[in-house]
Amino acid sequence: MGFGPAQAVIVGAITGVGGGTLRDVLIRQVPSVLSSGLYAVPALVGATVVVLADVLDARGPVAAIGAAAVCFAIRMLGVHFDVDAPFPPGERRRRPE
Repeated sequence: MGFGPAQAVIVGAITGVGGGTLRDVLIRQVPSVLSSGLYAVPALVGATVVVLADVLDARGPVAAIGAAAVCFAIRMLGVHFDVDAPFPPGERRRRPE
């Protein structure tokens, strides 16, 4: 679409997070991005991997699957180790019950 690398990363992350948010809204749940630890961070990293592969002329299914695997691995490590994304100092997040 003619985006630069930074714009492509942002659009990729918004697409990834937005899809999951839409899913949650349609099934009448609180969107995961608002209640879980790492959600947007893996999407940003995955989008960055895709953009880096494109910049290095390594396009194709291997790059796409590799980026998806990196995104999935970061998300699962966050879930397993109960890691939260950074938040502003002085703000406390409440865990959903």
